[in-house]
Amino acid sequence: MTLLRSLIIGVLAVAAAQLVRTLLADRRRPVRRIAWILLLAPYFTPVLLTGYAYANFSLSLIHHPAINTIFYSALLWWKFTPIAAVILYFTPAPISAEAIHCRRLTSAGSRFGDWTFLIRAGCAGGPVAAFAVVFLFAFAEFEMASLMIVKSWTVALFDAHAGGLALSESLCRTLGPLLCEAIAIATAFVVLGRRQVIPTRRIEGNCASRWFAWCHLVIAFVLVLVIPAAMVLWGTIRGFGLLMENFVLSREILASLLFAIGASTLAGLAVFWLGAAARGRSIGSIFCKVILAAAVFAGLLGSLVLSLTVLAAVQLPGLISLRDTPVPLIFTLGLVLLPMALVLKRVLELTAHQSALHLTTLMQKSRAVCELTWKLSTSGKFWVMVLLFVWAYWDLMASSILAPIGMTPVTVRLYNLMHYGQIAALSAMTCAAFAAPIFILLLALGTRRWWAPR
Repeated sequence: MTLLRSLIIGVLAVAAAQLVRTLLADRRRPVRRIAWILLLAPYFTPVLLTGYAYANFSLSLIHHPAINTIFYSALLWWKFTPIAAVILYFTPAPISAEAIHCRRLTSAGSRFGDWTFLIRAGCAGGPVAAFAVVFLFAFAEFEMASLMIVKSWTVALFDAHAGGLALSESLCRTLGPLLCEAIAIATAFVVLGRRQVIPTRRIEGNCASRWFAWCHLVIAFVLVLVIPAAMVLWGTIRGFGLLMENFVLSREILASLLFAIGASTLAGLAVFWLGAAARGRSIGSIFCKVILAAAVFAGLLGSLVLSLTVLAAVQLPGLISLRDTPVPLIFTLGLVLLPMALVLKRVLELTAHQSALHLTTLMQKSRAVCELTWKLSTSGKFWVMVLLFVWAYWDLMASSILAPIGMTPVTVRLYNLMHYGQIAALSAMTCAAFAAPIFILLLALGTRRWWAPR
């Protein structure tokens, strides 16, 4: 069931991304900016927020599982379409639409011949890679499926493991899903490995396609982010007094912040340092490339499979001393973050202002020059680290399996409480958990004159 649902979501995501891409490449800068905001906001919305907001609605559909599954699938479609859109935007077709039209005018072949020509020309590479990555994310999704009571292999395996299933049996049950994930990862590696990643050319769609693209972006933004956030904020207003009287999440929030800092730092160092060392054709560079590829492959397996593997590894005699430490969780989260960190690093390289940055090194040092250097160079790396930090902070799967005793992350605590329904105090707790990384972000921005490179 999960396999079929993920395949359908992958196809629909690629179809929607083809239309959304026209807005991302629009000639007008305000249109592009609004389109990017509406596109990326649902993807970076924590899954716990969306799942918690619609948990009661899914519970009311307990006697209509088909409708509940369709709604859950639609949420995944809206949430993961940004992945396909970004891949299509940065991996455009090697030949233009005009060239394809000229080929059709000069050829009397059949429609099948046209499709064969397009595939041989490499036009199918981007859509295939986008489909493979979206399928991978939808197939490994757990948090929303669990809160919305949807049948999924991740939920079944996690519940069985939490219920006392032997670790060896849990690993055996991952073999089938692992094969599906490995095929998707290999497909994405092969397709994207042969393509030069460049921003797409500006393309214009017809009125109907642009209208559908705007509708898709607005609906996704409202249903995945706005409505869940409004529901949580409304509950926070009613439960704020209870939260002030007895704030019980301070230790959990601190633990999540420490794990997120460690994991995002590990992923950032691996991408920026190991990625730089992997350039070239020396033996050391090839070795770094192999390590980086293996780490990305492991990270794309998803939190559940990777966490169970790491949990089995720390039972071995040589690693058992690490079992009750934060090391396994930080290492696992770092691997999970690595693929996204690589994508963000590549986006930075494509949008870098190398010439302008070189001019700042020739200018006399001043506060204005430092601010310019921040905008041209440091700010991009900073926001990459912020996204990685937030992603690690809201992780649930690895945190629930590998967190050491006495350092329970806030997501695990909230996830356990969310199964009892929506209450005002829980909404206030969720809002407080949201406020913690925002406070850290504002603190970092406010003190950047002391730590940002000059």
